[in-house]
Amino acid sequence: NNHPNPQLTSNECSRALATFLRTEPLISVATEASSHPSGVVSLYAQPYVYSGGGLGNINECHAQSLQVCLAGGTTRDSITFASVCIPPECTALDLASRDFCASLKLVSEGVDNPYASEYLLLHERIAEINKFLDTGWTCGEYKVPWNAWLSGVYGLVVLLMVVAALIGTCVVPMRQRKVQEQRELQLVAHQEEQDNYHQEEKKEQSTPQPSTILPPSQHTSSLWNAWNVRQHLNALCKHRPDTAALDGLRFGSILWVIFGHVLAIESSSGGGYNNAADFLPPNGFTTTWLGQLLFASRFAVDTFLLISGYLVVHVLVKITSRVTSVWKKYCATLPGLVVHRLLRIMPLYAMTLGFYVFIAPHMGSGPFWYQWQGLLEPCRAYGWSNLLFVNNFVPFDLPNTATCFYHSWYLALDLQLFIMAPLLVYAFVRNKKIGKVATASLLGTSILTAIYLGWRRKWSLNTFDGTAVARYDVEAYAKPHIRAQAYLAGMLLAMRHQSLTTTRRRRTTWKHSACMIMTLSLLAVVTFGTVTGAYARRPCRYQEWPTKNDCGSIWGPQATLWYTALSRMAWSVAVCVIIDLCLQKHGGIVGDFLSLKCWTPLSHLSFGAYLVHPIVIFIWQLGNTQKETFRFLEVGMNYIAVCVVSFGAALLLAVLVEFPCASLVKAYFSRRYLTRSHDEHCTHTEMDTQHLLPKVSEMSPRHRYGAISYQQEENVA
Repeated sequence: NNHPNPQLTSNECSRALATFLRTEPLISVATEASSHPSGVVSLYAQPYVYSGGGLGNINECHAQSLQVCLAGGTTRDSITFASVCIPPECTALDLASRDFCASLKLVSEGVDNPYASEYLLLHERIAEINKFLDTGWTCGEYKVPWNAWLSGVYGLVVLLMVVAALIGTCVVPMRQRKVQEQRELQLVAHQEEQDNYHQEEKKEQSTPQPSTILPPSQHTSSLWNAWNVRQHLNALCKHRPDTAALDGLRFGSILWVIFGHVLAIESSSGGGYNNAADFLPPNGFTTTWLGQLLFASRFAVDTFLLISGYLVVHVLVKITSRVTSVWKKYCATLPGLVVHRLLRIMPLYAMTLGFYVFIAPHMGSGPFWYQWQGLLEPCRAYGWSNLLFVNNFVPFDLPNTATCFYHSWYLALDLQLFIMAPLLVYAFVRNKKIGKVATASLLGTSILTAIYLGWRRKWSLNTFDGTAVARYDVEAYAKPHIRAQAYLAGMLLAMRHQSLTTTRRRRTTWKHSACMIMTLSLLAVVTFGTVTGAYARRPCRYQEWPTKNDCGSIWGPQATLWYTALSRMAWSVAVCVIIDLCLQKHGGIVGDFLSLKCWTPLSHLSFGAYLVHPIVIFIWQLGNTQKETFRFLEVGMNYIAVCVVSFGAALLLAVLVEFPCASLVKAYFSRRYLTRSHDEHCTHTEMDTQHLLPKVSEMSPRHRYGAISYQQEENVA
């Protein structure tokens, strides 16, 4: 901002360069520590996958009190390709000025130093490449300024939760054990009084009643027990055999999502890969069979949506009694259902979003750390959209990667679909046939909408198809009218299971095995079908079309349309068949594998891992001082490390935030607003049971202790 003329080199920078070029120790270190691209010749040799090689020795540059400036990486199409050491008086505006190379050449006249000539040649080569790529410069190490007040509030909340966990895990159980011991002593004393009474045969006296020592109140006990870590760890490992296959699907899906994000973020943020040609089309890893797993990882999110739709039907049917008017029932219960959903989601979502905004940007530094600015800017401008769960629509004209906490679009989409779900479920409870027809009609409408808009807007699901995929990313990728297909398919499957009239298990036959084989084949076609030419040419830039330019997919418009519009539906159908076979115990080896007990605790952590893992990758990647080298072994090690850290963080969040808040919601909200009729039935049943219990005085001495304990426990409950 203080630069007198952005088009010209400042006088301060020119004077510093004159002194710098005549100081042989400095110019020699600066020349050797800078990167040495070979100019536009090397760029022409590998167009559109040019990465510039290494970035020199940045630490050596800092040791001489010089500043590091990075070339490239300032536009969506580019990646950092070079670094130079310059005097700290020069800024990125100086390096980007049109006369910088001329000014550098002018101040170097009369300098008898071979390093000065090499340094000048280095800048001329970088200027050529910058002009060709239409990129700029970034200088220095960016540091995010602290927001002391909000960061302090966040830290205080974390501290309070840790203290609550210590109290709920250690202090409260000890106090409860002491109270229990006092109650047992009291009951023993009461039994002795009863025995003495019968021995003396004082029948005219009434039975003496012991003094009562009551345990803590229900609300206080529920509050602290919500942070009992031992209970949460036991709940984390609770295996449900009937739906165990869903745990395996959830865990496998989150692993696939993390794999896709590791490769995508490593290749496009920080310094990227120094051997980009080995990763990108037309000859890199992404053109191989194994490379298609990167692009197909987006289907794992459809699996999450399908499971969510399946479970919402089971839950709502279970808590819904007779429905007389679908619309009145929907309007009456929707506010409570949405509030309940928000109370379950928001605590963990708010904690991870707060960490992303207030803590993570201060956990590192380096020449690429400035990219946090691009990640945080949408949160400052549109962070309110995350709290309202409309961040998949706001801002409407930008891709998901330009939104705040961009992978959280899934939460907004899931809530929007959840708001629609009760209407279909109540229609199903009222009339099973009408509910199924309504759900299937919406599913068909979503499919036809995807086909029409895909043809009209020339969408493409293939990642390197330039404008076509950019349009799809903005207009369809996170929008409910397109992504509802998987959710509605899961709802239809649950309605089918709810309509089954018999629970008798039939023997697995060859037909079930053949169905499983065909289903897995369909998944393989959707996953690996893109190897046939979707990534056969060099990546398109965002203003290019694969049908007009020599880039992107070699598929024709019809093939691209059908894959873009129907691949998600095909994936959803296949996953529905797998779930159906596994839950009915016809899944064979696949069902046994998905139902292993070891997946249960990990699947319960999948929500937290989904929210946390991009933060882990960004902290890791943006803290580098060099480019990554793409090697499959190195990517695999990075992937394992990210998974371990993400699931470890998810475990901490689960026992400190997610599970405690869920316990409080269940204790203070669910029964009151969601299952009122069910609880009233339970209350009447308990009252009737109390009338059927015999009085203590009418029981034999050997049964009194158990009866008193039972009745007192009922009073506490």
